[in-house]
Parts: sequence; C-alpha cells; structure tokens
Amino acid sequence: MRNESLFVLLFLIIGCSSDSNENENSNTFSINLTPSTTNVVVDQAFTITVSASEEIKELWVSIDNFATGGYAQRQFGTSYTLNFNFDTLGQKTISIRARNQNNVVSEKQVVITVSRGNALKINGVQVISFYGINTTYDPEFPATNPNHLADLRFGLSKNKLGNPLDNIYSPAYWYLSSVIENQGSMIWDCSNDNLYLNPNAPLKFGLVDIDNGIAGADLLNGPPDYREISFSNYLVTKPTTITYIFPEINLEFKVFVEWAN
Repeated sequence: MRNESLFVLLFLIIGCSSDSNENENSNTFSINLTPSTTNVVVDQAFTITVSASEEIKELWVSIDNFATGGYAQRQFGTSYTLNFNFDTLGQKTISIRARNQNNVVSEKQVVITVSRGNALKINGVQVISFYGINTTYDPEFPATNPNHLADLRFGLSKNKLGNPLDNIYSPAYWYLSSVIENQGSMIWDCSNDNLYLNPNAPLKFGLVDIDNGIAGADLLNGPPDYREISFSNYLVTKPTTITYIFPEINLEFKVFVEWAN
C-alpha cells in the first residue's frame, strides 16, 4: 500500500508540473514587430513583419486602436509580413494583435511617420463642360426652373491597398466631393482636404448627377463611368492648373495642384 501511495503521489507531482509548464509556456506567448522603415512618404509601400514565440492562429491589424481593423484566422506560422501605405501626413500608430493556439493574445504597436516627399496636393477642381450640360436631368422641374439642371458631384479613385494581410492593390474611391446644385459654379475648393498623391500615380475621375442623395445619372455617358488622368507628363513644367479634355463626351475640367518644393 505504501508503494502504491508513493507511486500515485509521484504521478500527481509530475502531472501538476507538466500542466504548470504548459500554462507557463502559453502565458508567455509574445510577438515582436519589425517594420521595414518607420519613416515613409506619401503612397510609399512598407512592411511590418510579425514574429511570434510560437504559432500564430489569428491576427488583428488596426490604425485606430481597434475601433476598426482587419481580422483573419489562417495558418500564419511563427512569422508573417503585413503590408501598408499611407496617403495622409503625420504620425500613424499601427496596432497588431496575435492569438496563439491556446487563445493567449499578445499586442504591440509601431509608430510610423509619414511626410510629404514629392507628393503633389490637389487644391481644387473646376468642371467646364460635361455630357448633357445645360439640359434637363430633373424632369419634374420645367426648363424655366434652374432645378431641372444637374446637381454635380465628382469622385476620384486610385489603386489602394485593400488589406494589410494581403499585398493586393485595386481601384477604390479616394475622394468624393460636396454637391453643387443646379450646375452652380462647378468649382470645388479641396485645399483643406489634404489630397496628397504620388505624382506618378494615375487617378480615375468620375462625375455624376445627384438625386435625393444618391447618384442619379452618369455625366460621362458611360460605360465606362470614369476617365483616367495622370500628372506624370507635368513633372518638369509643374503647372498649377492642368486641363483635361475628352471631346467624345464633351468633358472638360481643370485640376488645381500644388507641387512639392
């Protein structure tokens, strides 16, 4: 009986020690973040490598302290590279959380400083003409009433990174203007909207008539519902006003820009 008691006691000690070691290992799960750089310019791509003390089961990434942010569950291994870029200036805090197989979470942050570099700044847009200008877009009003004219909103889209976990860029809305009713001045002041852009990056320009807060008609007579523009031809001359003309749809507009020094 004494030998059996000693055997049971020894078994319990070994078992408790094993459990203790397992819990200790689980609770010491941690991650390290290694950015490719912490100082970038507008639209510059950079990476952050997440390294963990053991296999990562889940990852969260956020630039607003997890008010929003991506989440994914997949086989990340013990190291995974995340992709980023920014088109606004200043300091950005990137928060990253990782969970291991035992549901222990580790979180760390990286602070990135974004400067202008050679980015141009869009200060305004003026539409000169468009498909169907001065014609009726709101038929509920007679032609003698200015409310029959189009209520204008333009939009800009560019290739943007969709998800830090996957290095995939695709066209996405970058900017939507305010609405100018009944054609109005057709001039928008964007100087306070911080529209910084790599001058080599193409943009897509769209223009619509707004009815009850939504797009009622495409003013580019699409498809396509956009026209692509570029600033790369002006890198040497650097004009502050650039005119784009698409005669096949009677589209003409100006973009007012500020070039980096």
